[in-house]
Amino acid sequence: LKEYSTQGKQKLKEYSTQGKQKLKEYSTQGKNILIEKTLLNGINALTNHTYIKINSFDIDDKSNEIKINMYLNGEDKNLTVNIKKFKWGVTKDKNYIVFEDFDLNMDIPWMQYLIDDIAKRDRGYIKFPHDVALFSLLYSIKPNIKSTYEYFEKEALVITEYKFDDKFVKIRKLEIAKNKIIANIWLKGSRKNLEVIIGNYKVTTANKKKVIVLKDMDFRHCSKSWIQSIIYMQYNEVHLRYSKKLFELFTRE
Repeated sequence: LKEYSTQGKQKLKEYSTQGKQKLKEYSTQGKNILIEKTLLNGINALTNHTYIKINSFDIDDKSNEIKINMYLNGEDKNLTVNIKKFKWGVTKDKNYIVFEDFDLNMDIPWMQYLIDDIAKRDRGYIKFPHDVALFSLLYSIKPNIKSTYEYFEKEALVITEYKFDDKFVKIRKLEIAKNKIIANIWLKGSRKNLEVIIGNYKVTTANKKKVIVLKDMDFRHCSKSWIQSIIYMQYNEVHLRYSKKLFELFTRE
């Protein structure tokens, strides 16, 4: 009787442990499904589906790895993004959202190169202008941390002089003058070059002459319309780090 009692207790303990594990798994799955649907709907609500659409947003229940598949008008195929890990926070002045300690892979080579290059020039960080919608979407995945990002003086990127790795990006043509921007850029992983023609635009400076602002741009042509749609989402403005050379390019006759 004692033996049966002991065996019964052991079995009960095993079932209890298994039940807790299953409950934990179901709880995680339920939480992730809710996050996935929230993010899928939330991101798609911010974009024009003619140009950008999130097809799927999946979070692995065990590893928390994130996989995103999206349509980008002008690309040869859908873009797949794998995020194995990331942390995010807000800069001290609250002007930027910062990604750090991340492992992010994209299956369109030129996009992966540009992300890696941006992070390399900013000591392993990627910054985005602070946006309430972006903050909310990120917070639904995981809480923000106290960012370790520290400002430092770095040279502004002057696109006409910057040495891009020509295995990924080759500038075939770039003309910049007052009221005219014409570009033709080869990008690895895209059959079509990025071709842009901008007619009239306005240029000014902001943040005590630390930023160049291009605004009210008249797009005559853009072969990758998903890029143009992102600019329109930012009130048809592009913000660039100020440099005298770059400002002179945008204002010369």
